Amino acid sequence: MSWYTSDRRDRLPMAHGRWARLRAIVRERAHDRCQASVHSPLCDGHGTDCDHIVPGDDDSLDNLQWLNHNCHKLKTQREASARNRRDARLRKHPKESNPGSL
Repeated sequence: MSWYTSDRRDRLPMAHGRWARLRAIVRERAHDRCQASVHSPLCDGHGTDCDHIVPGDDDSLDNLQWLNHNCHKLKTQREASARNRRDARLRKHPKESNPGSL
């Protein structure tokens, strides 16, 4: 999902620079280093992006981490892929047994 079709921007804590302050706290806490649990091969260890550990609207500091852009991209792609697989499973209807074959 892109920013063009998402309503996420409306839900972010943008008011009065709150998101900028949260980003600054997370960045300082990480000492500008990437905190990814799985690093991209292109990661140089320098963090650039503030990321939600658990996707959603929980903007608490416990749910925010500082990631390298490439690691953030990799994490987002993995989350989207898992979500797509889950959604595909949910779209499949269970096979119904024939009532005539008991």
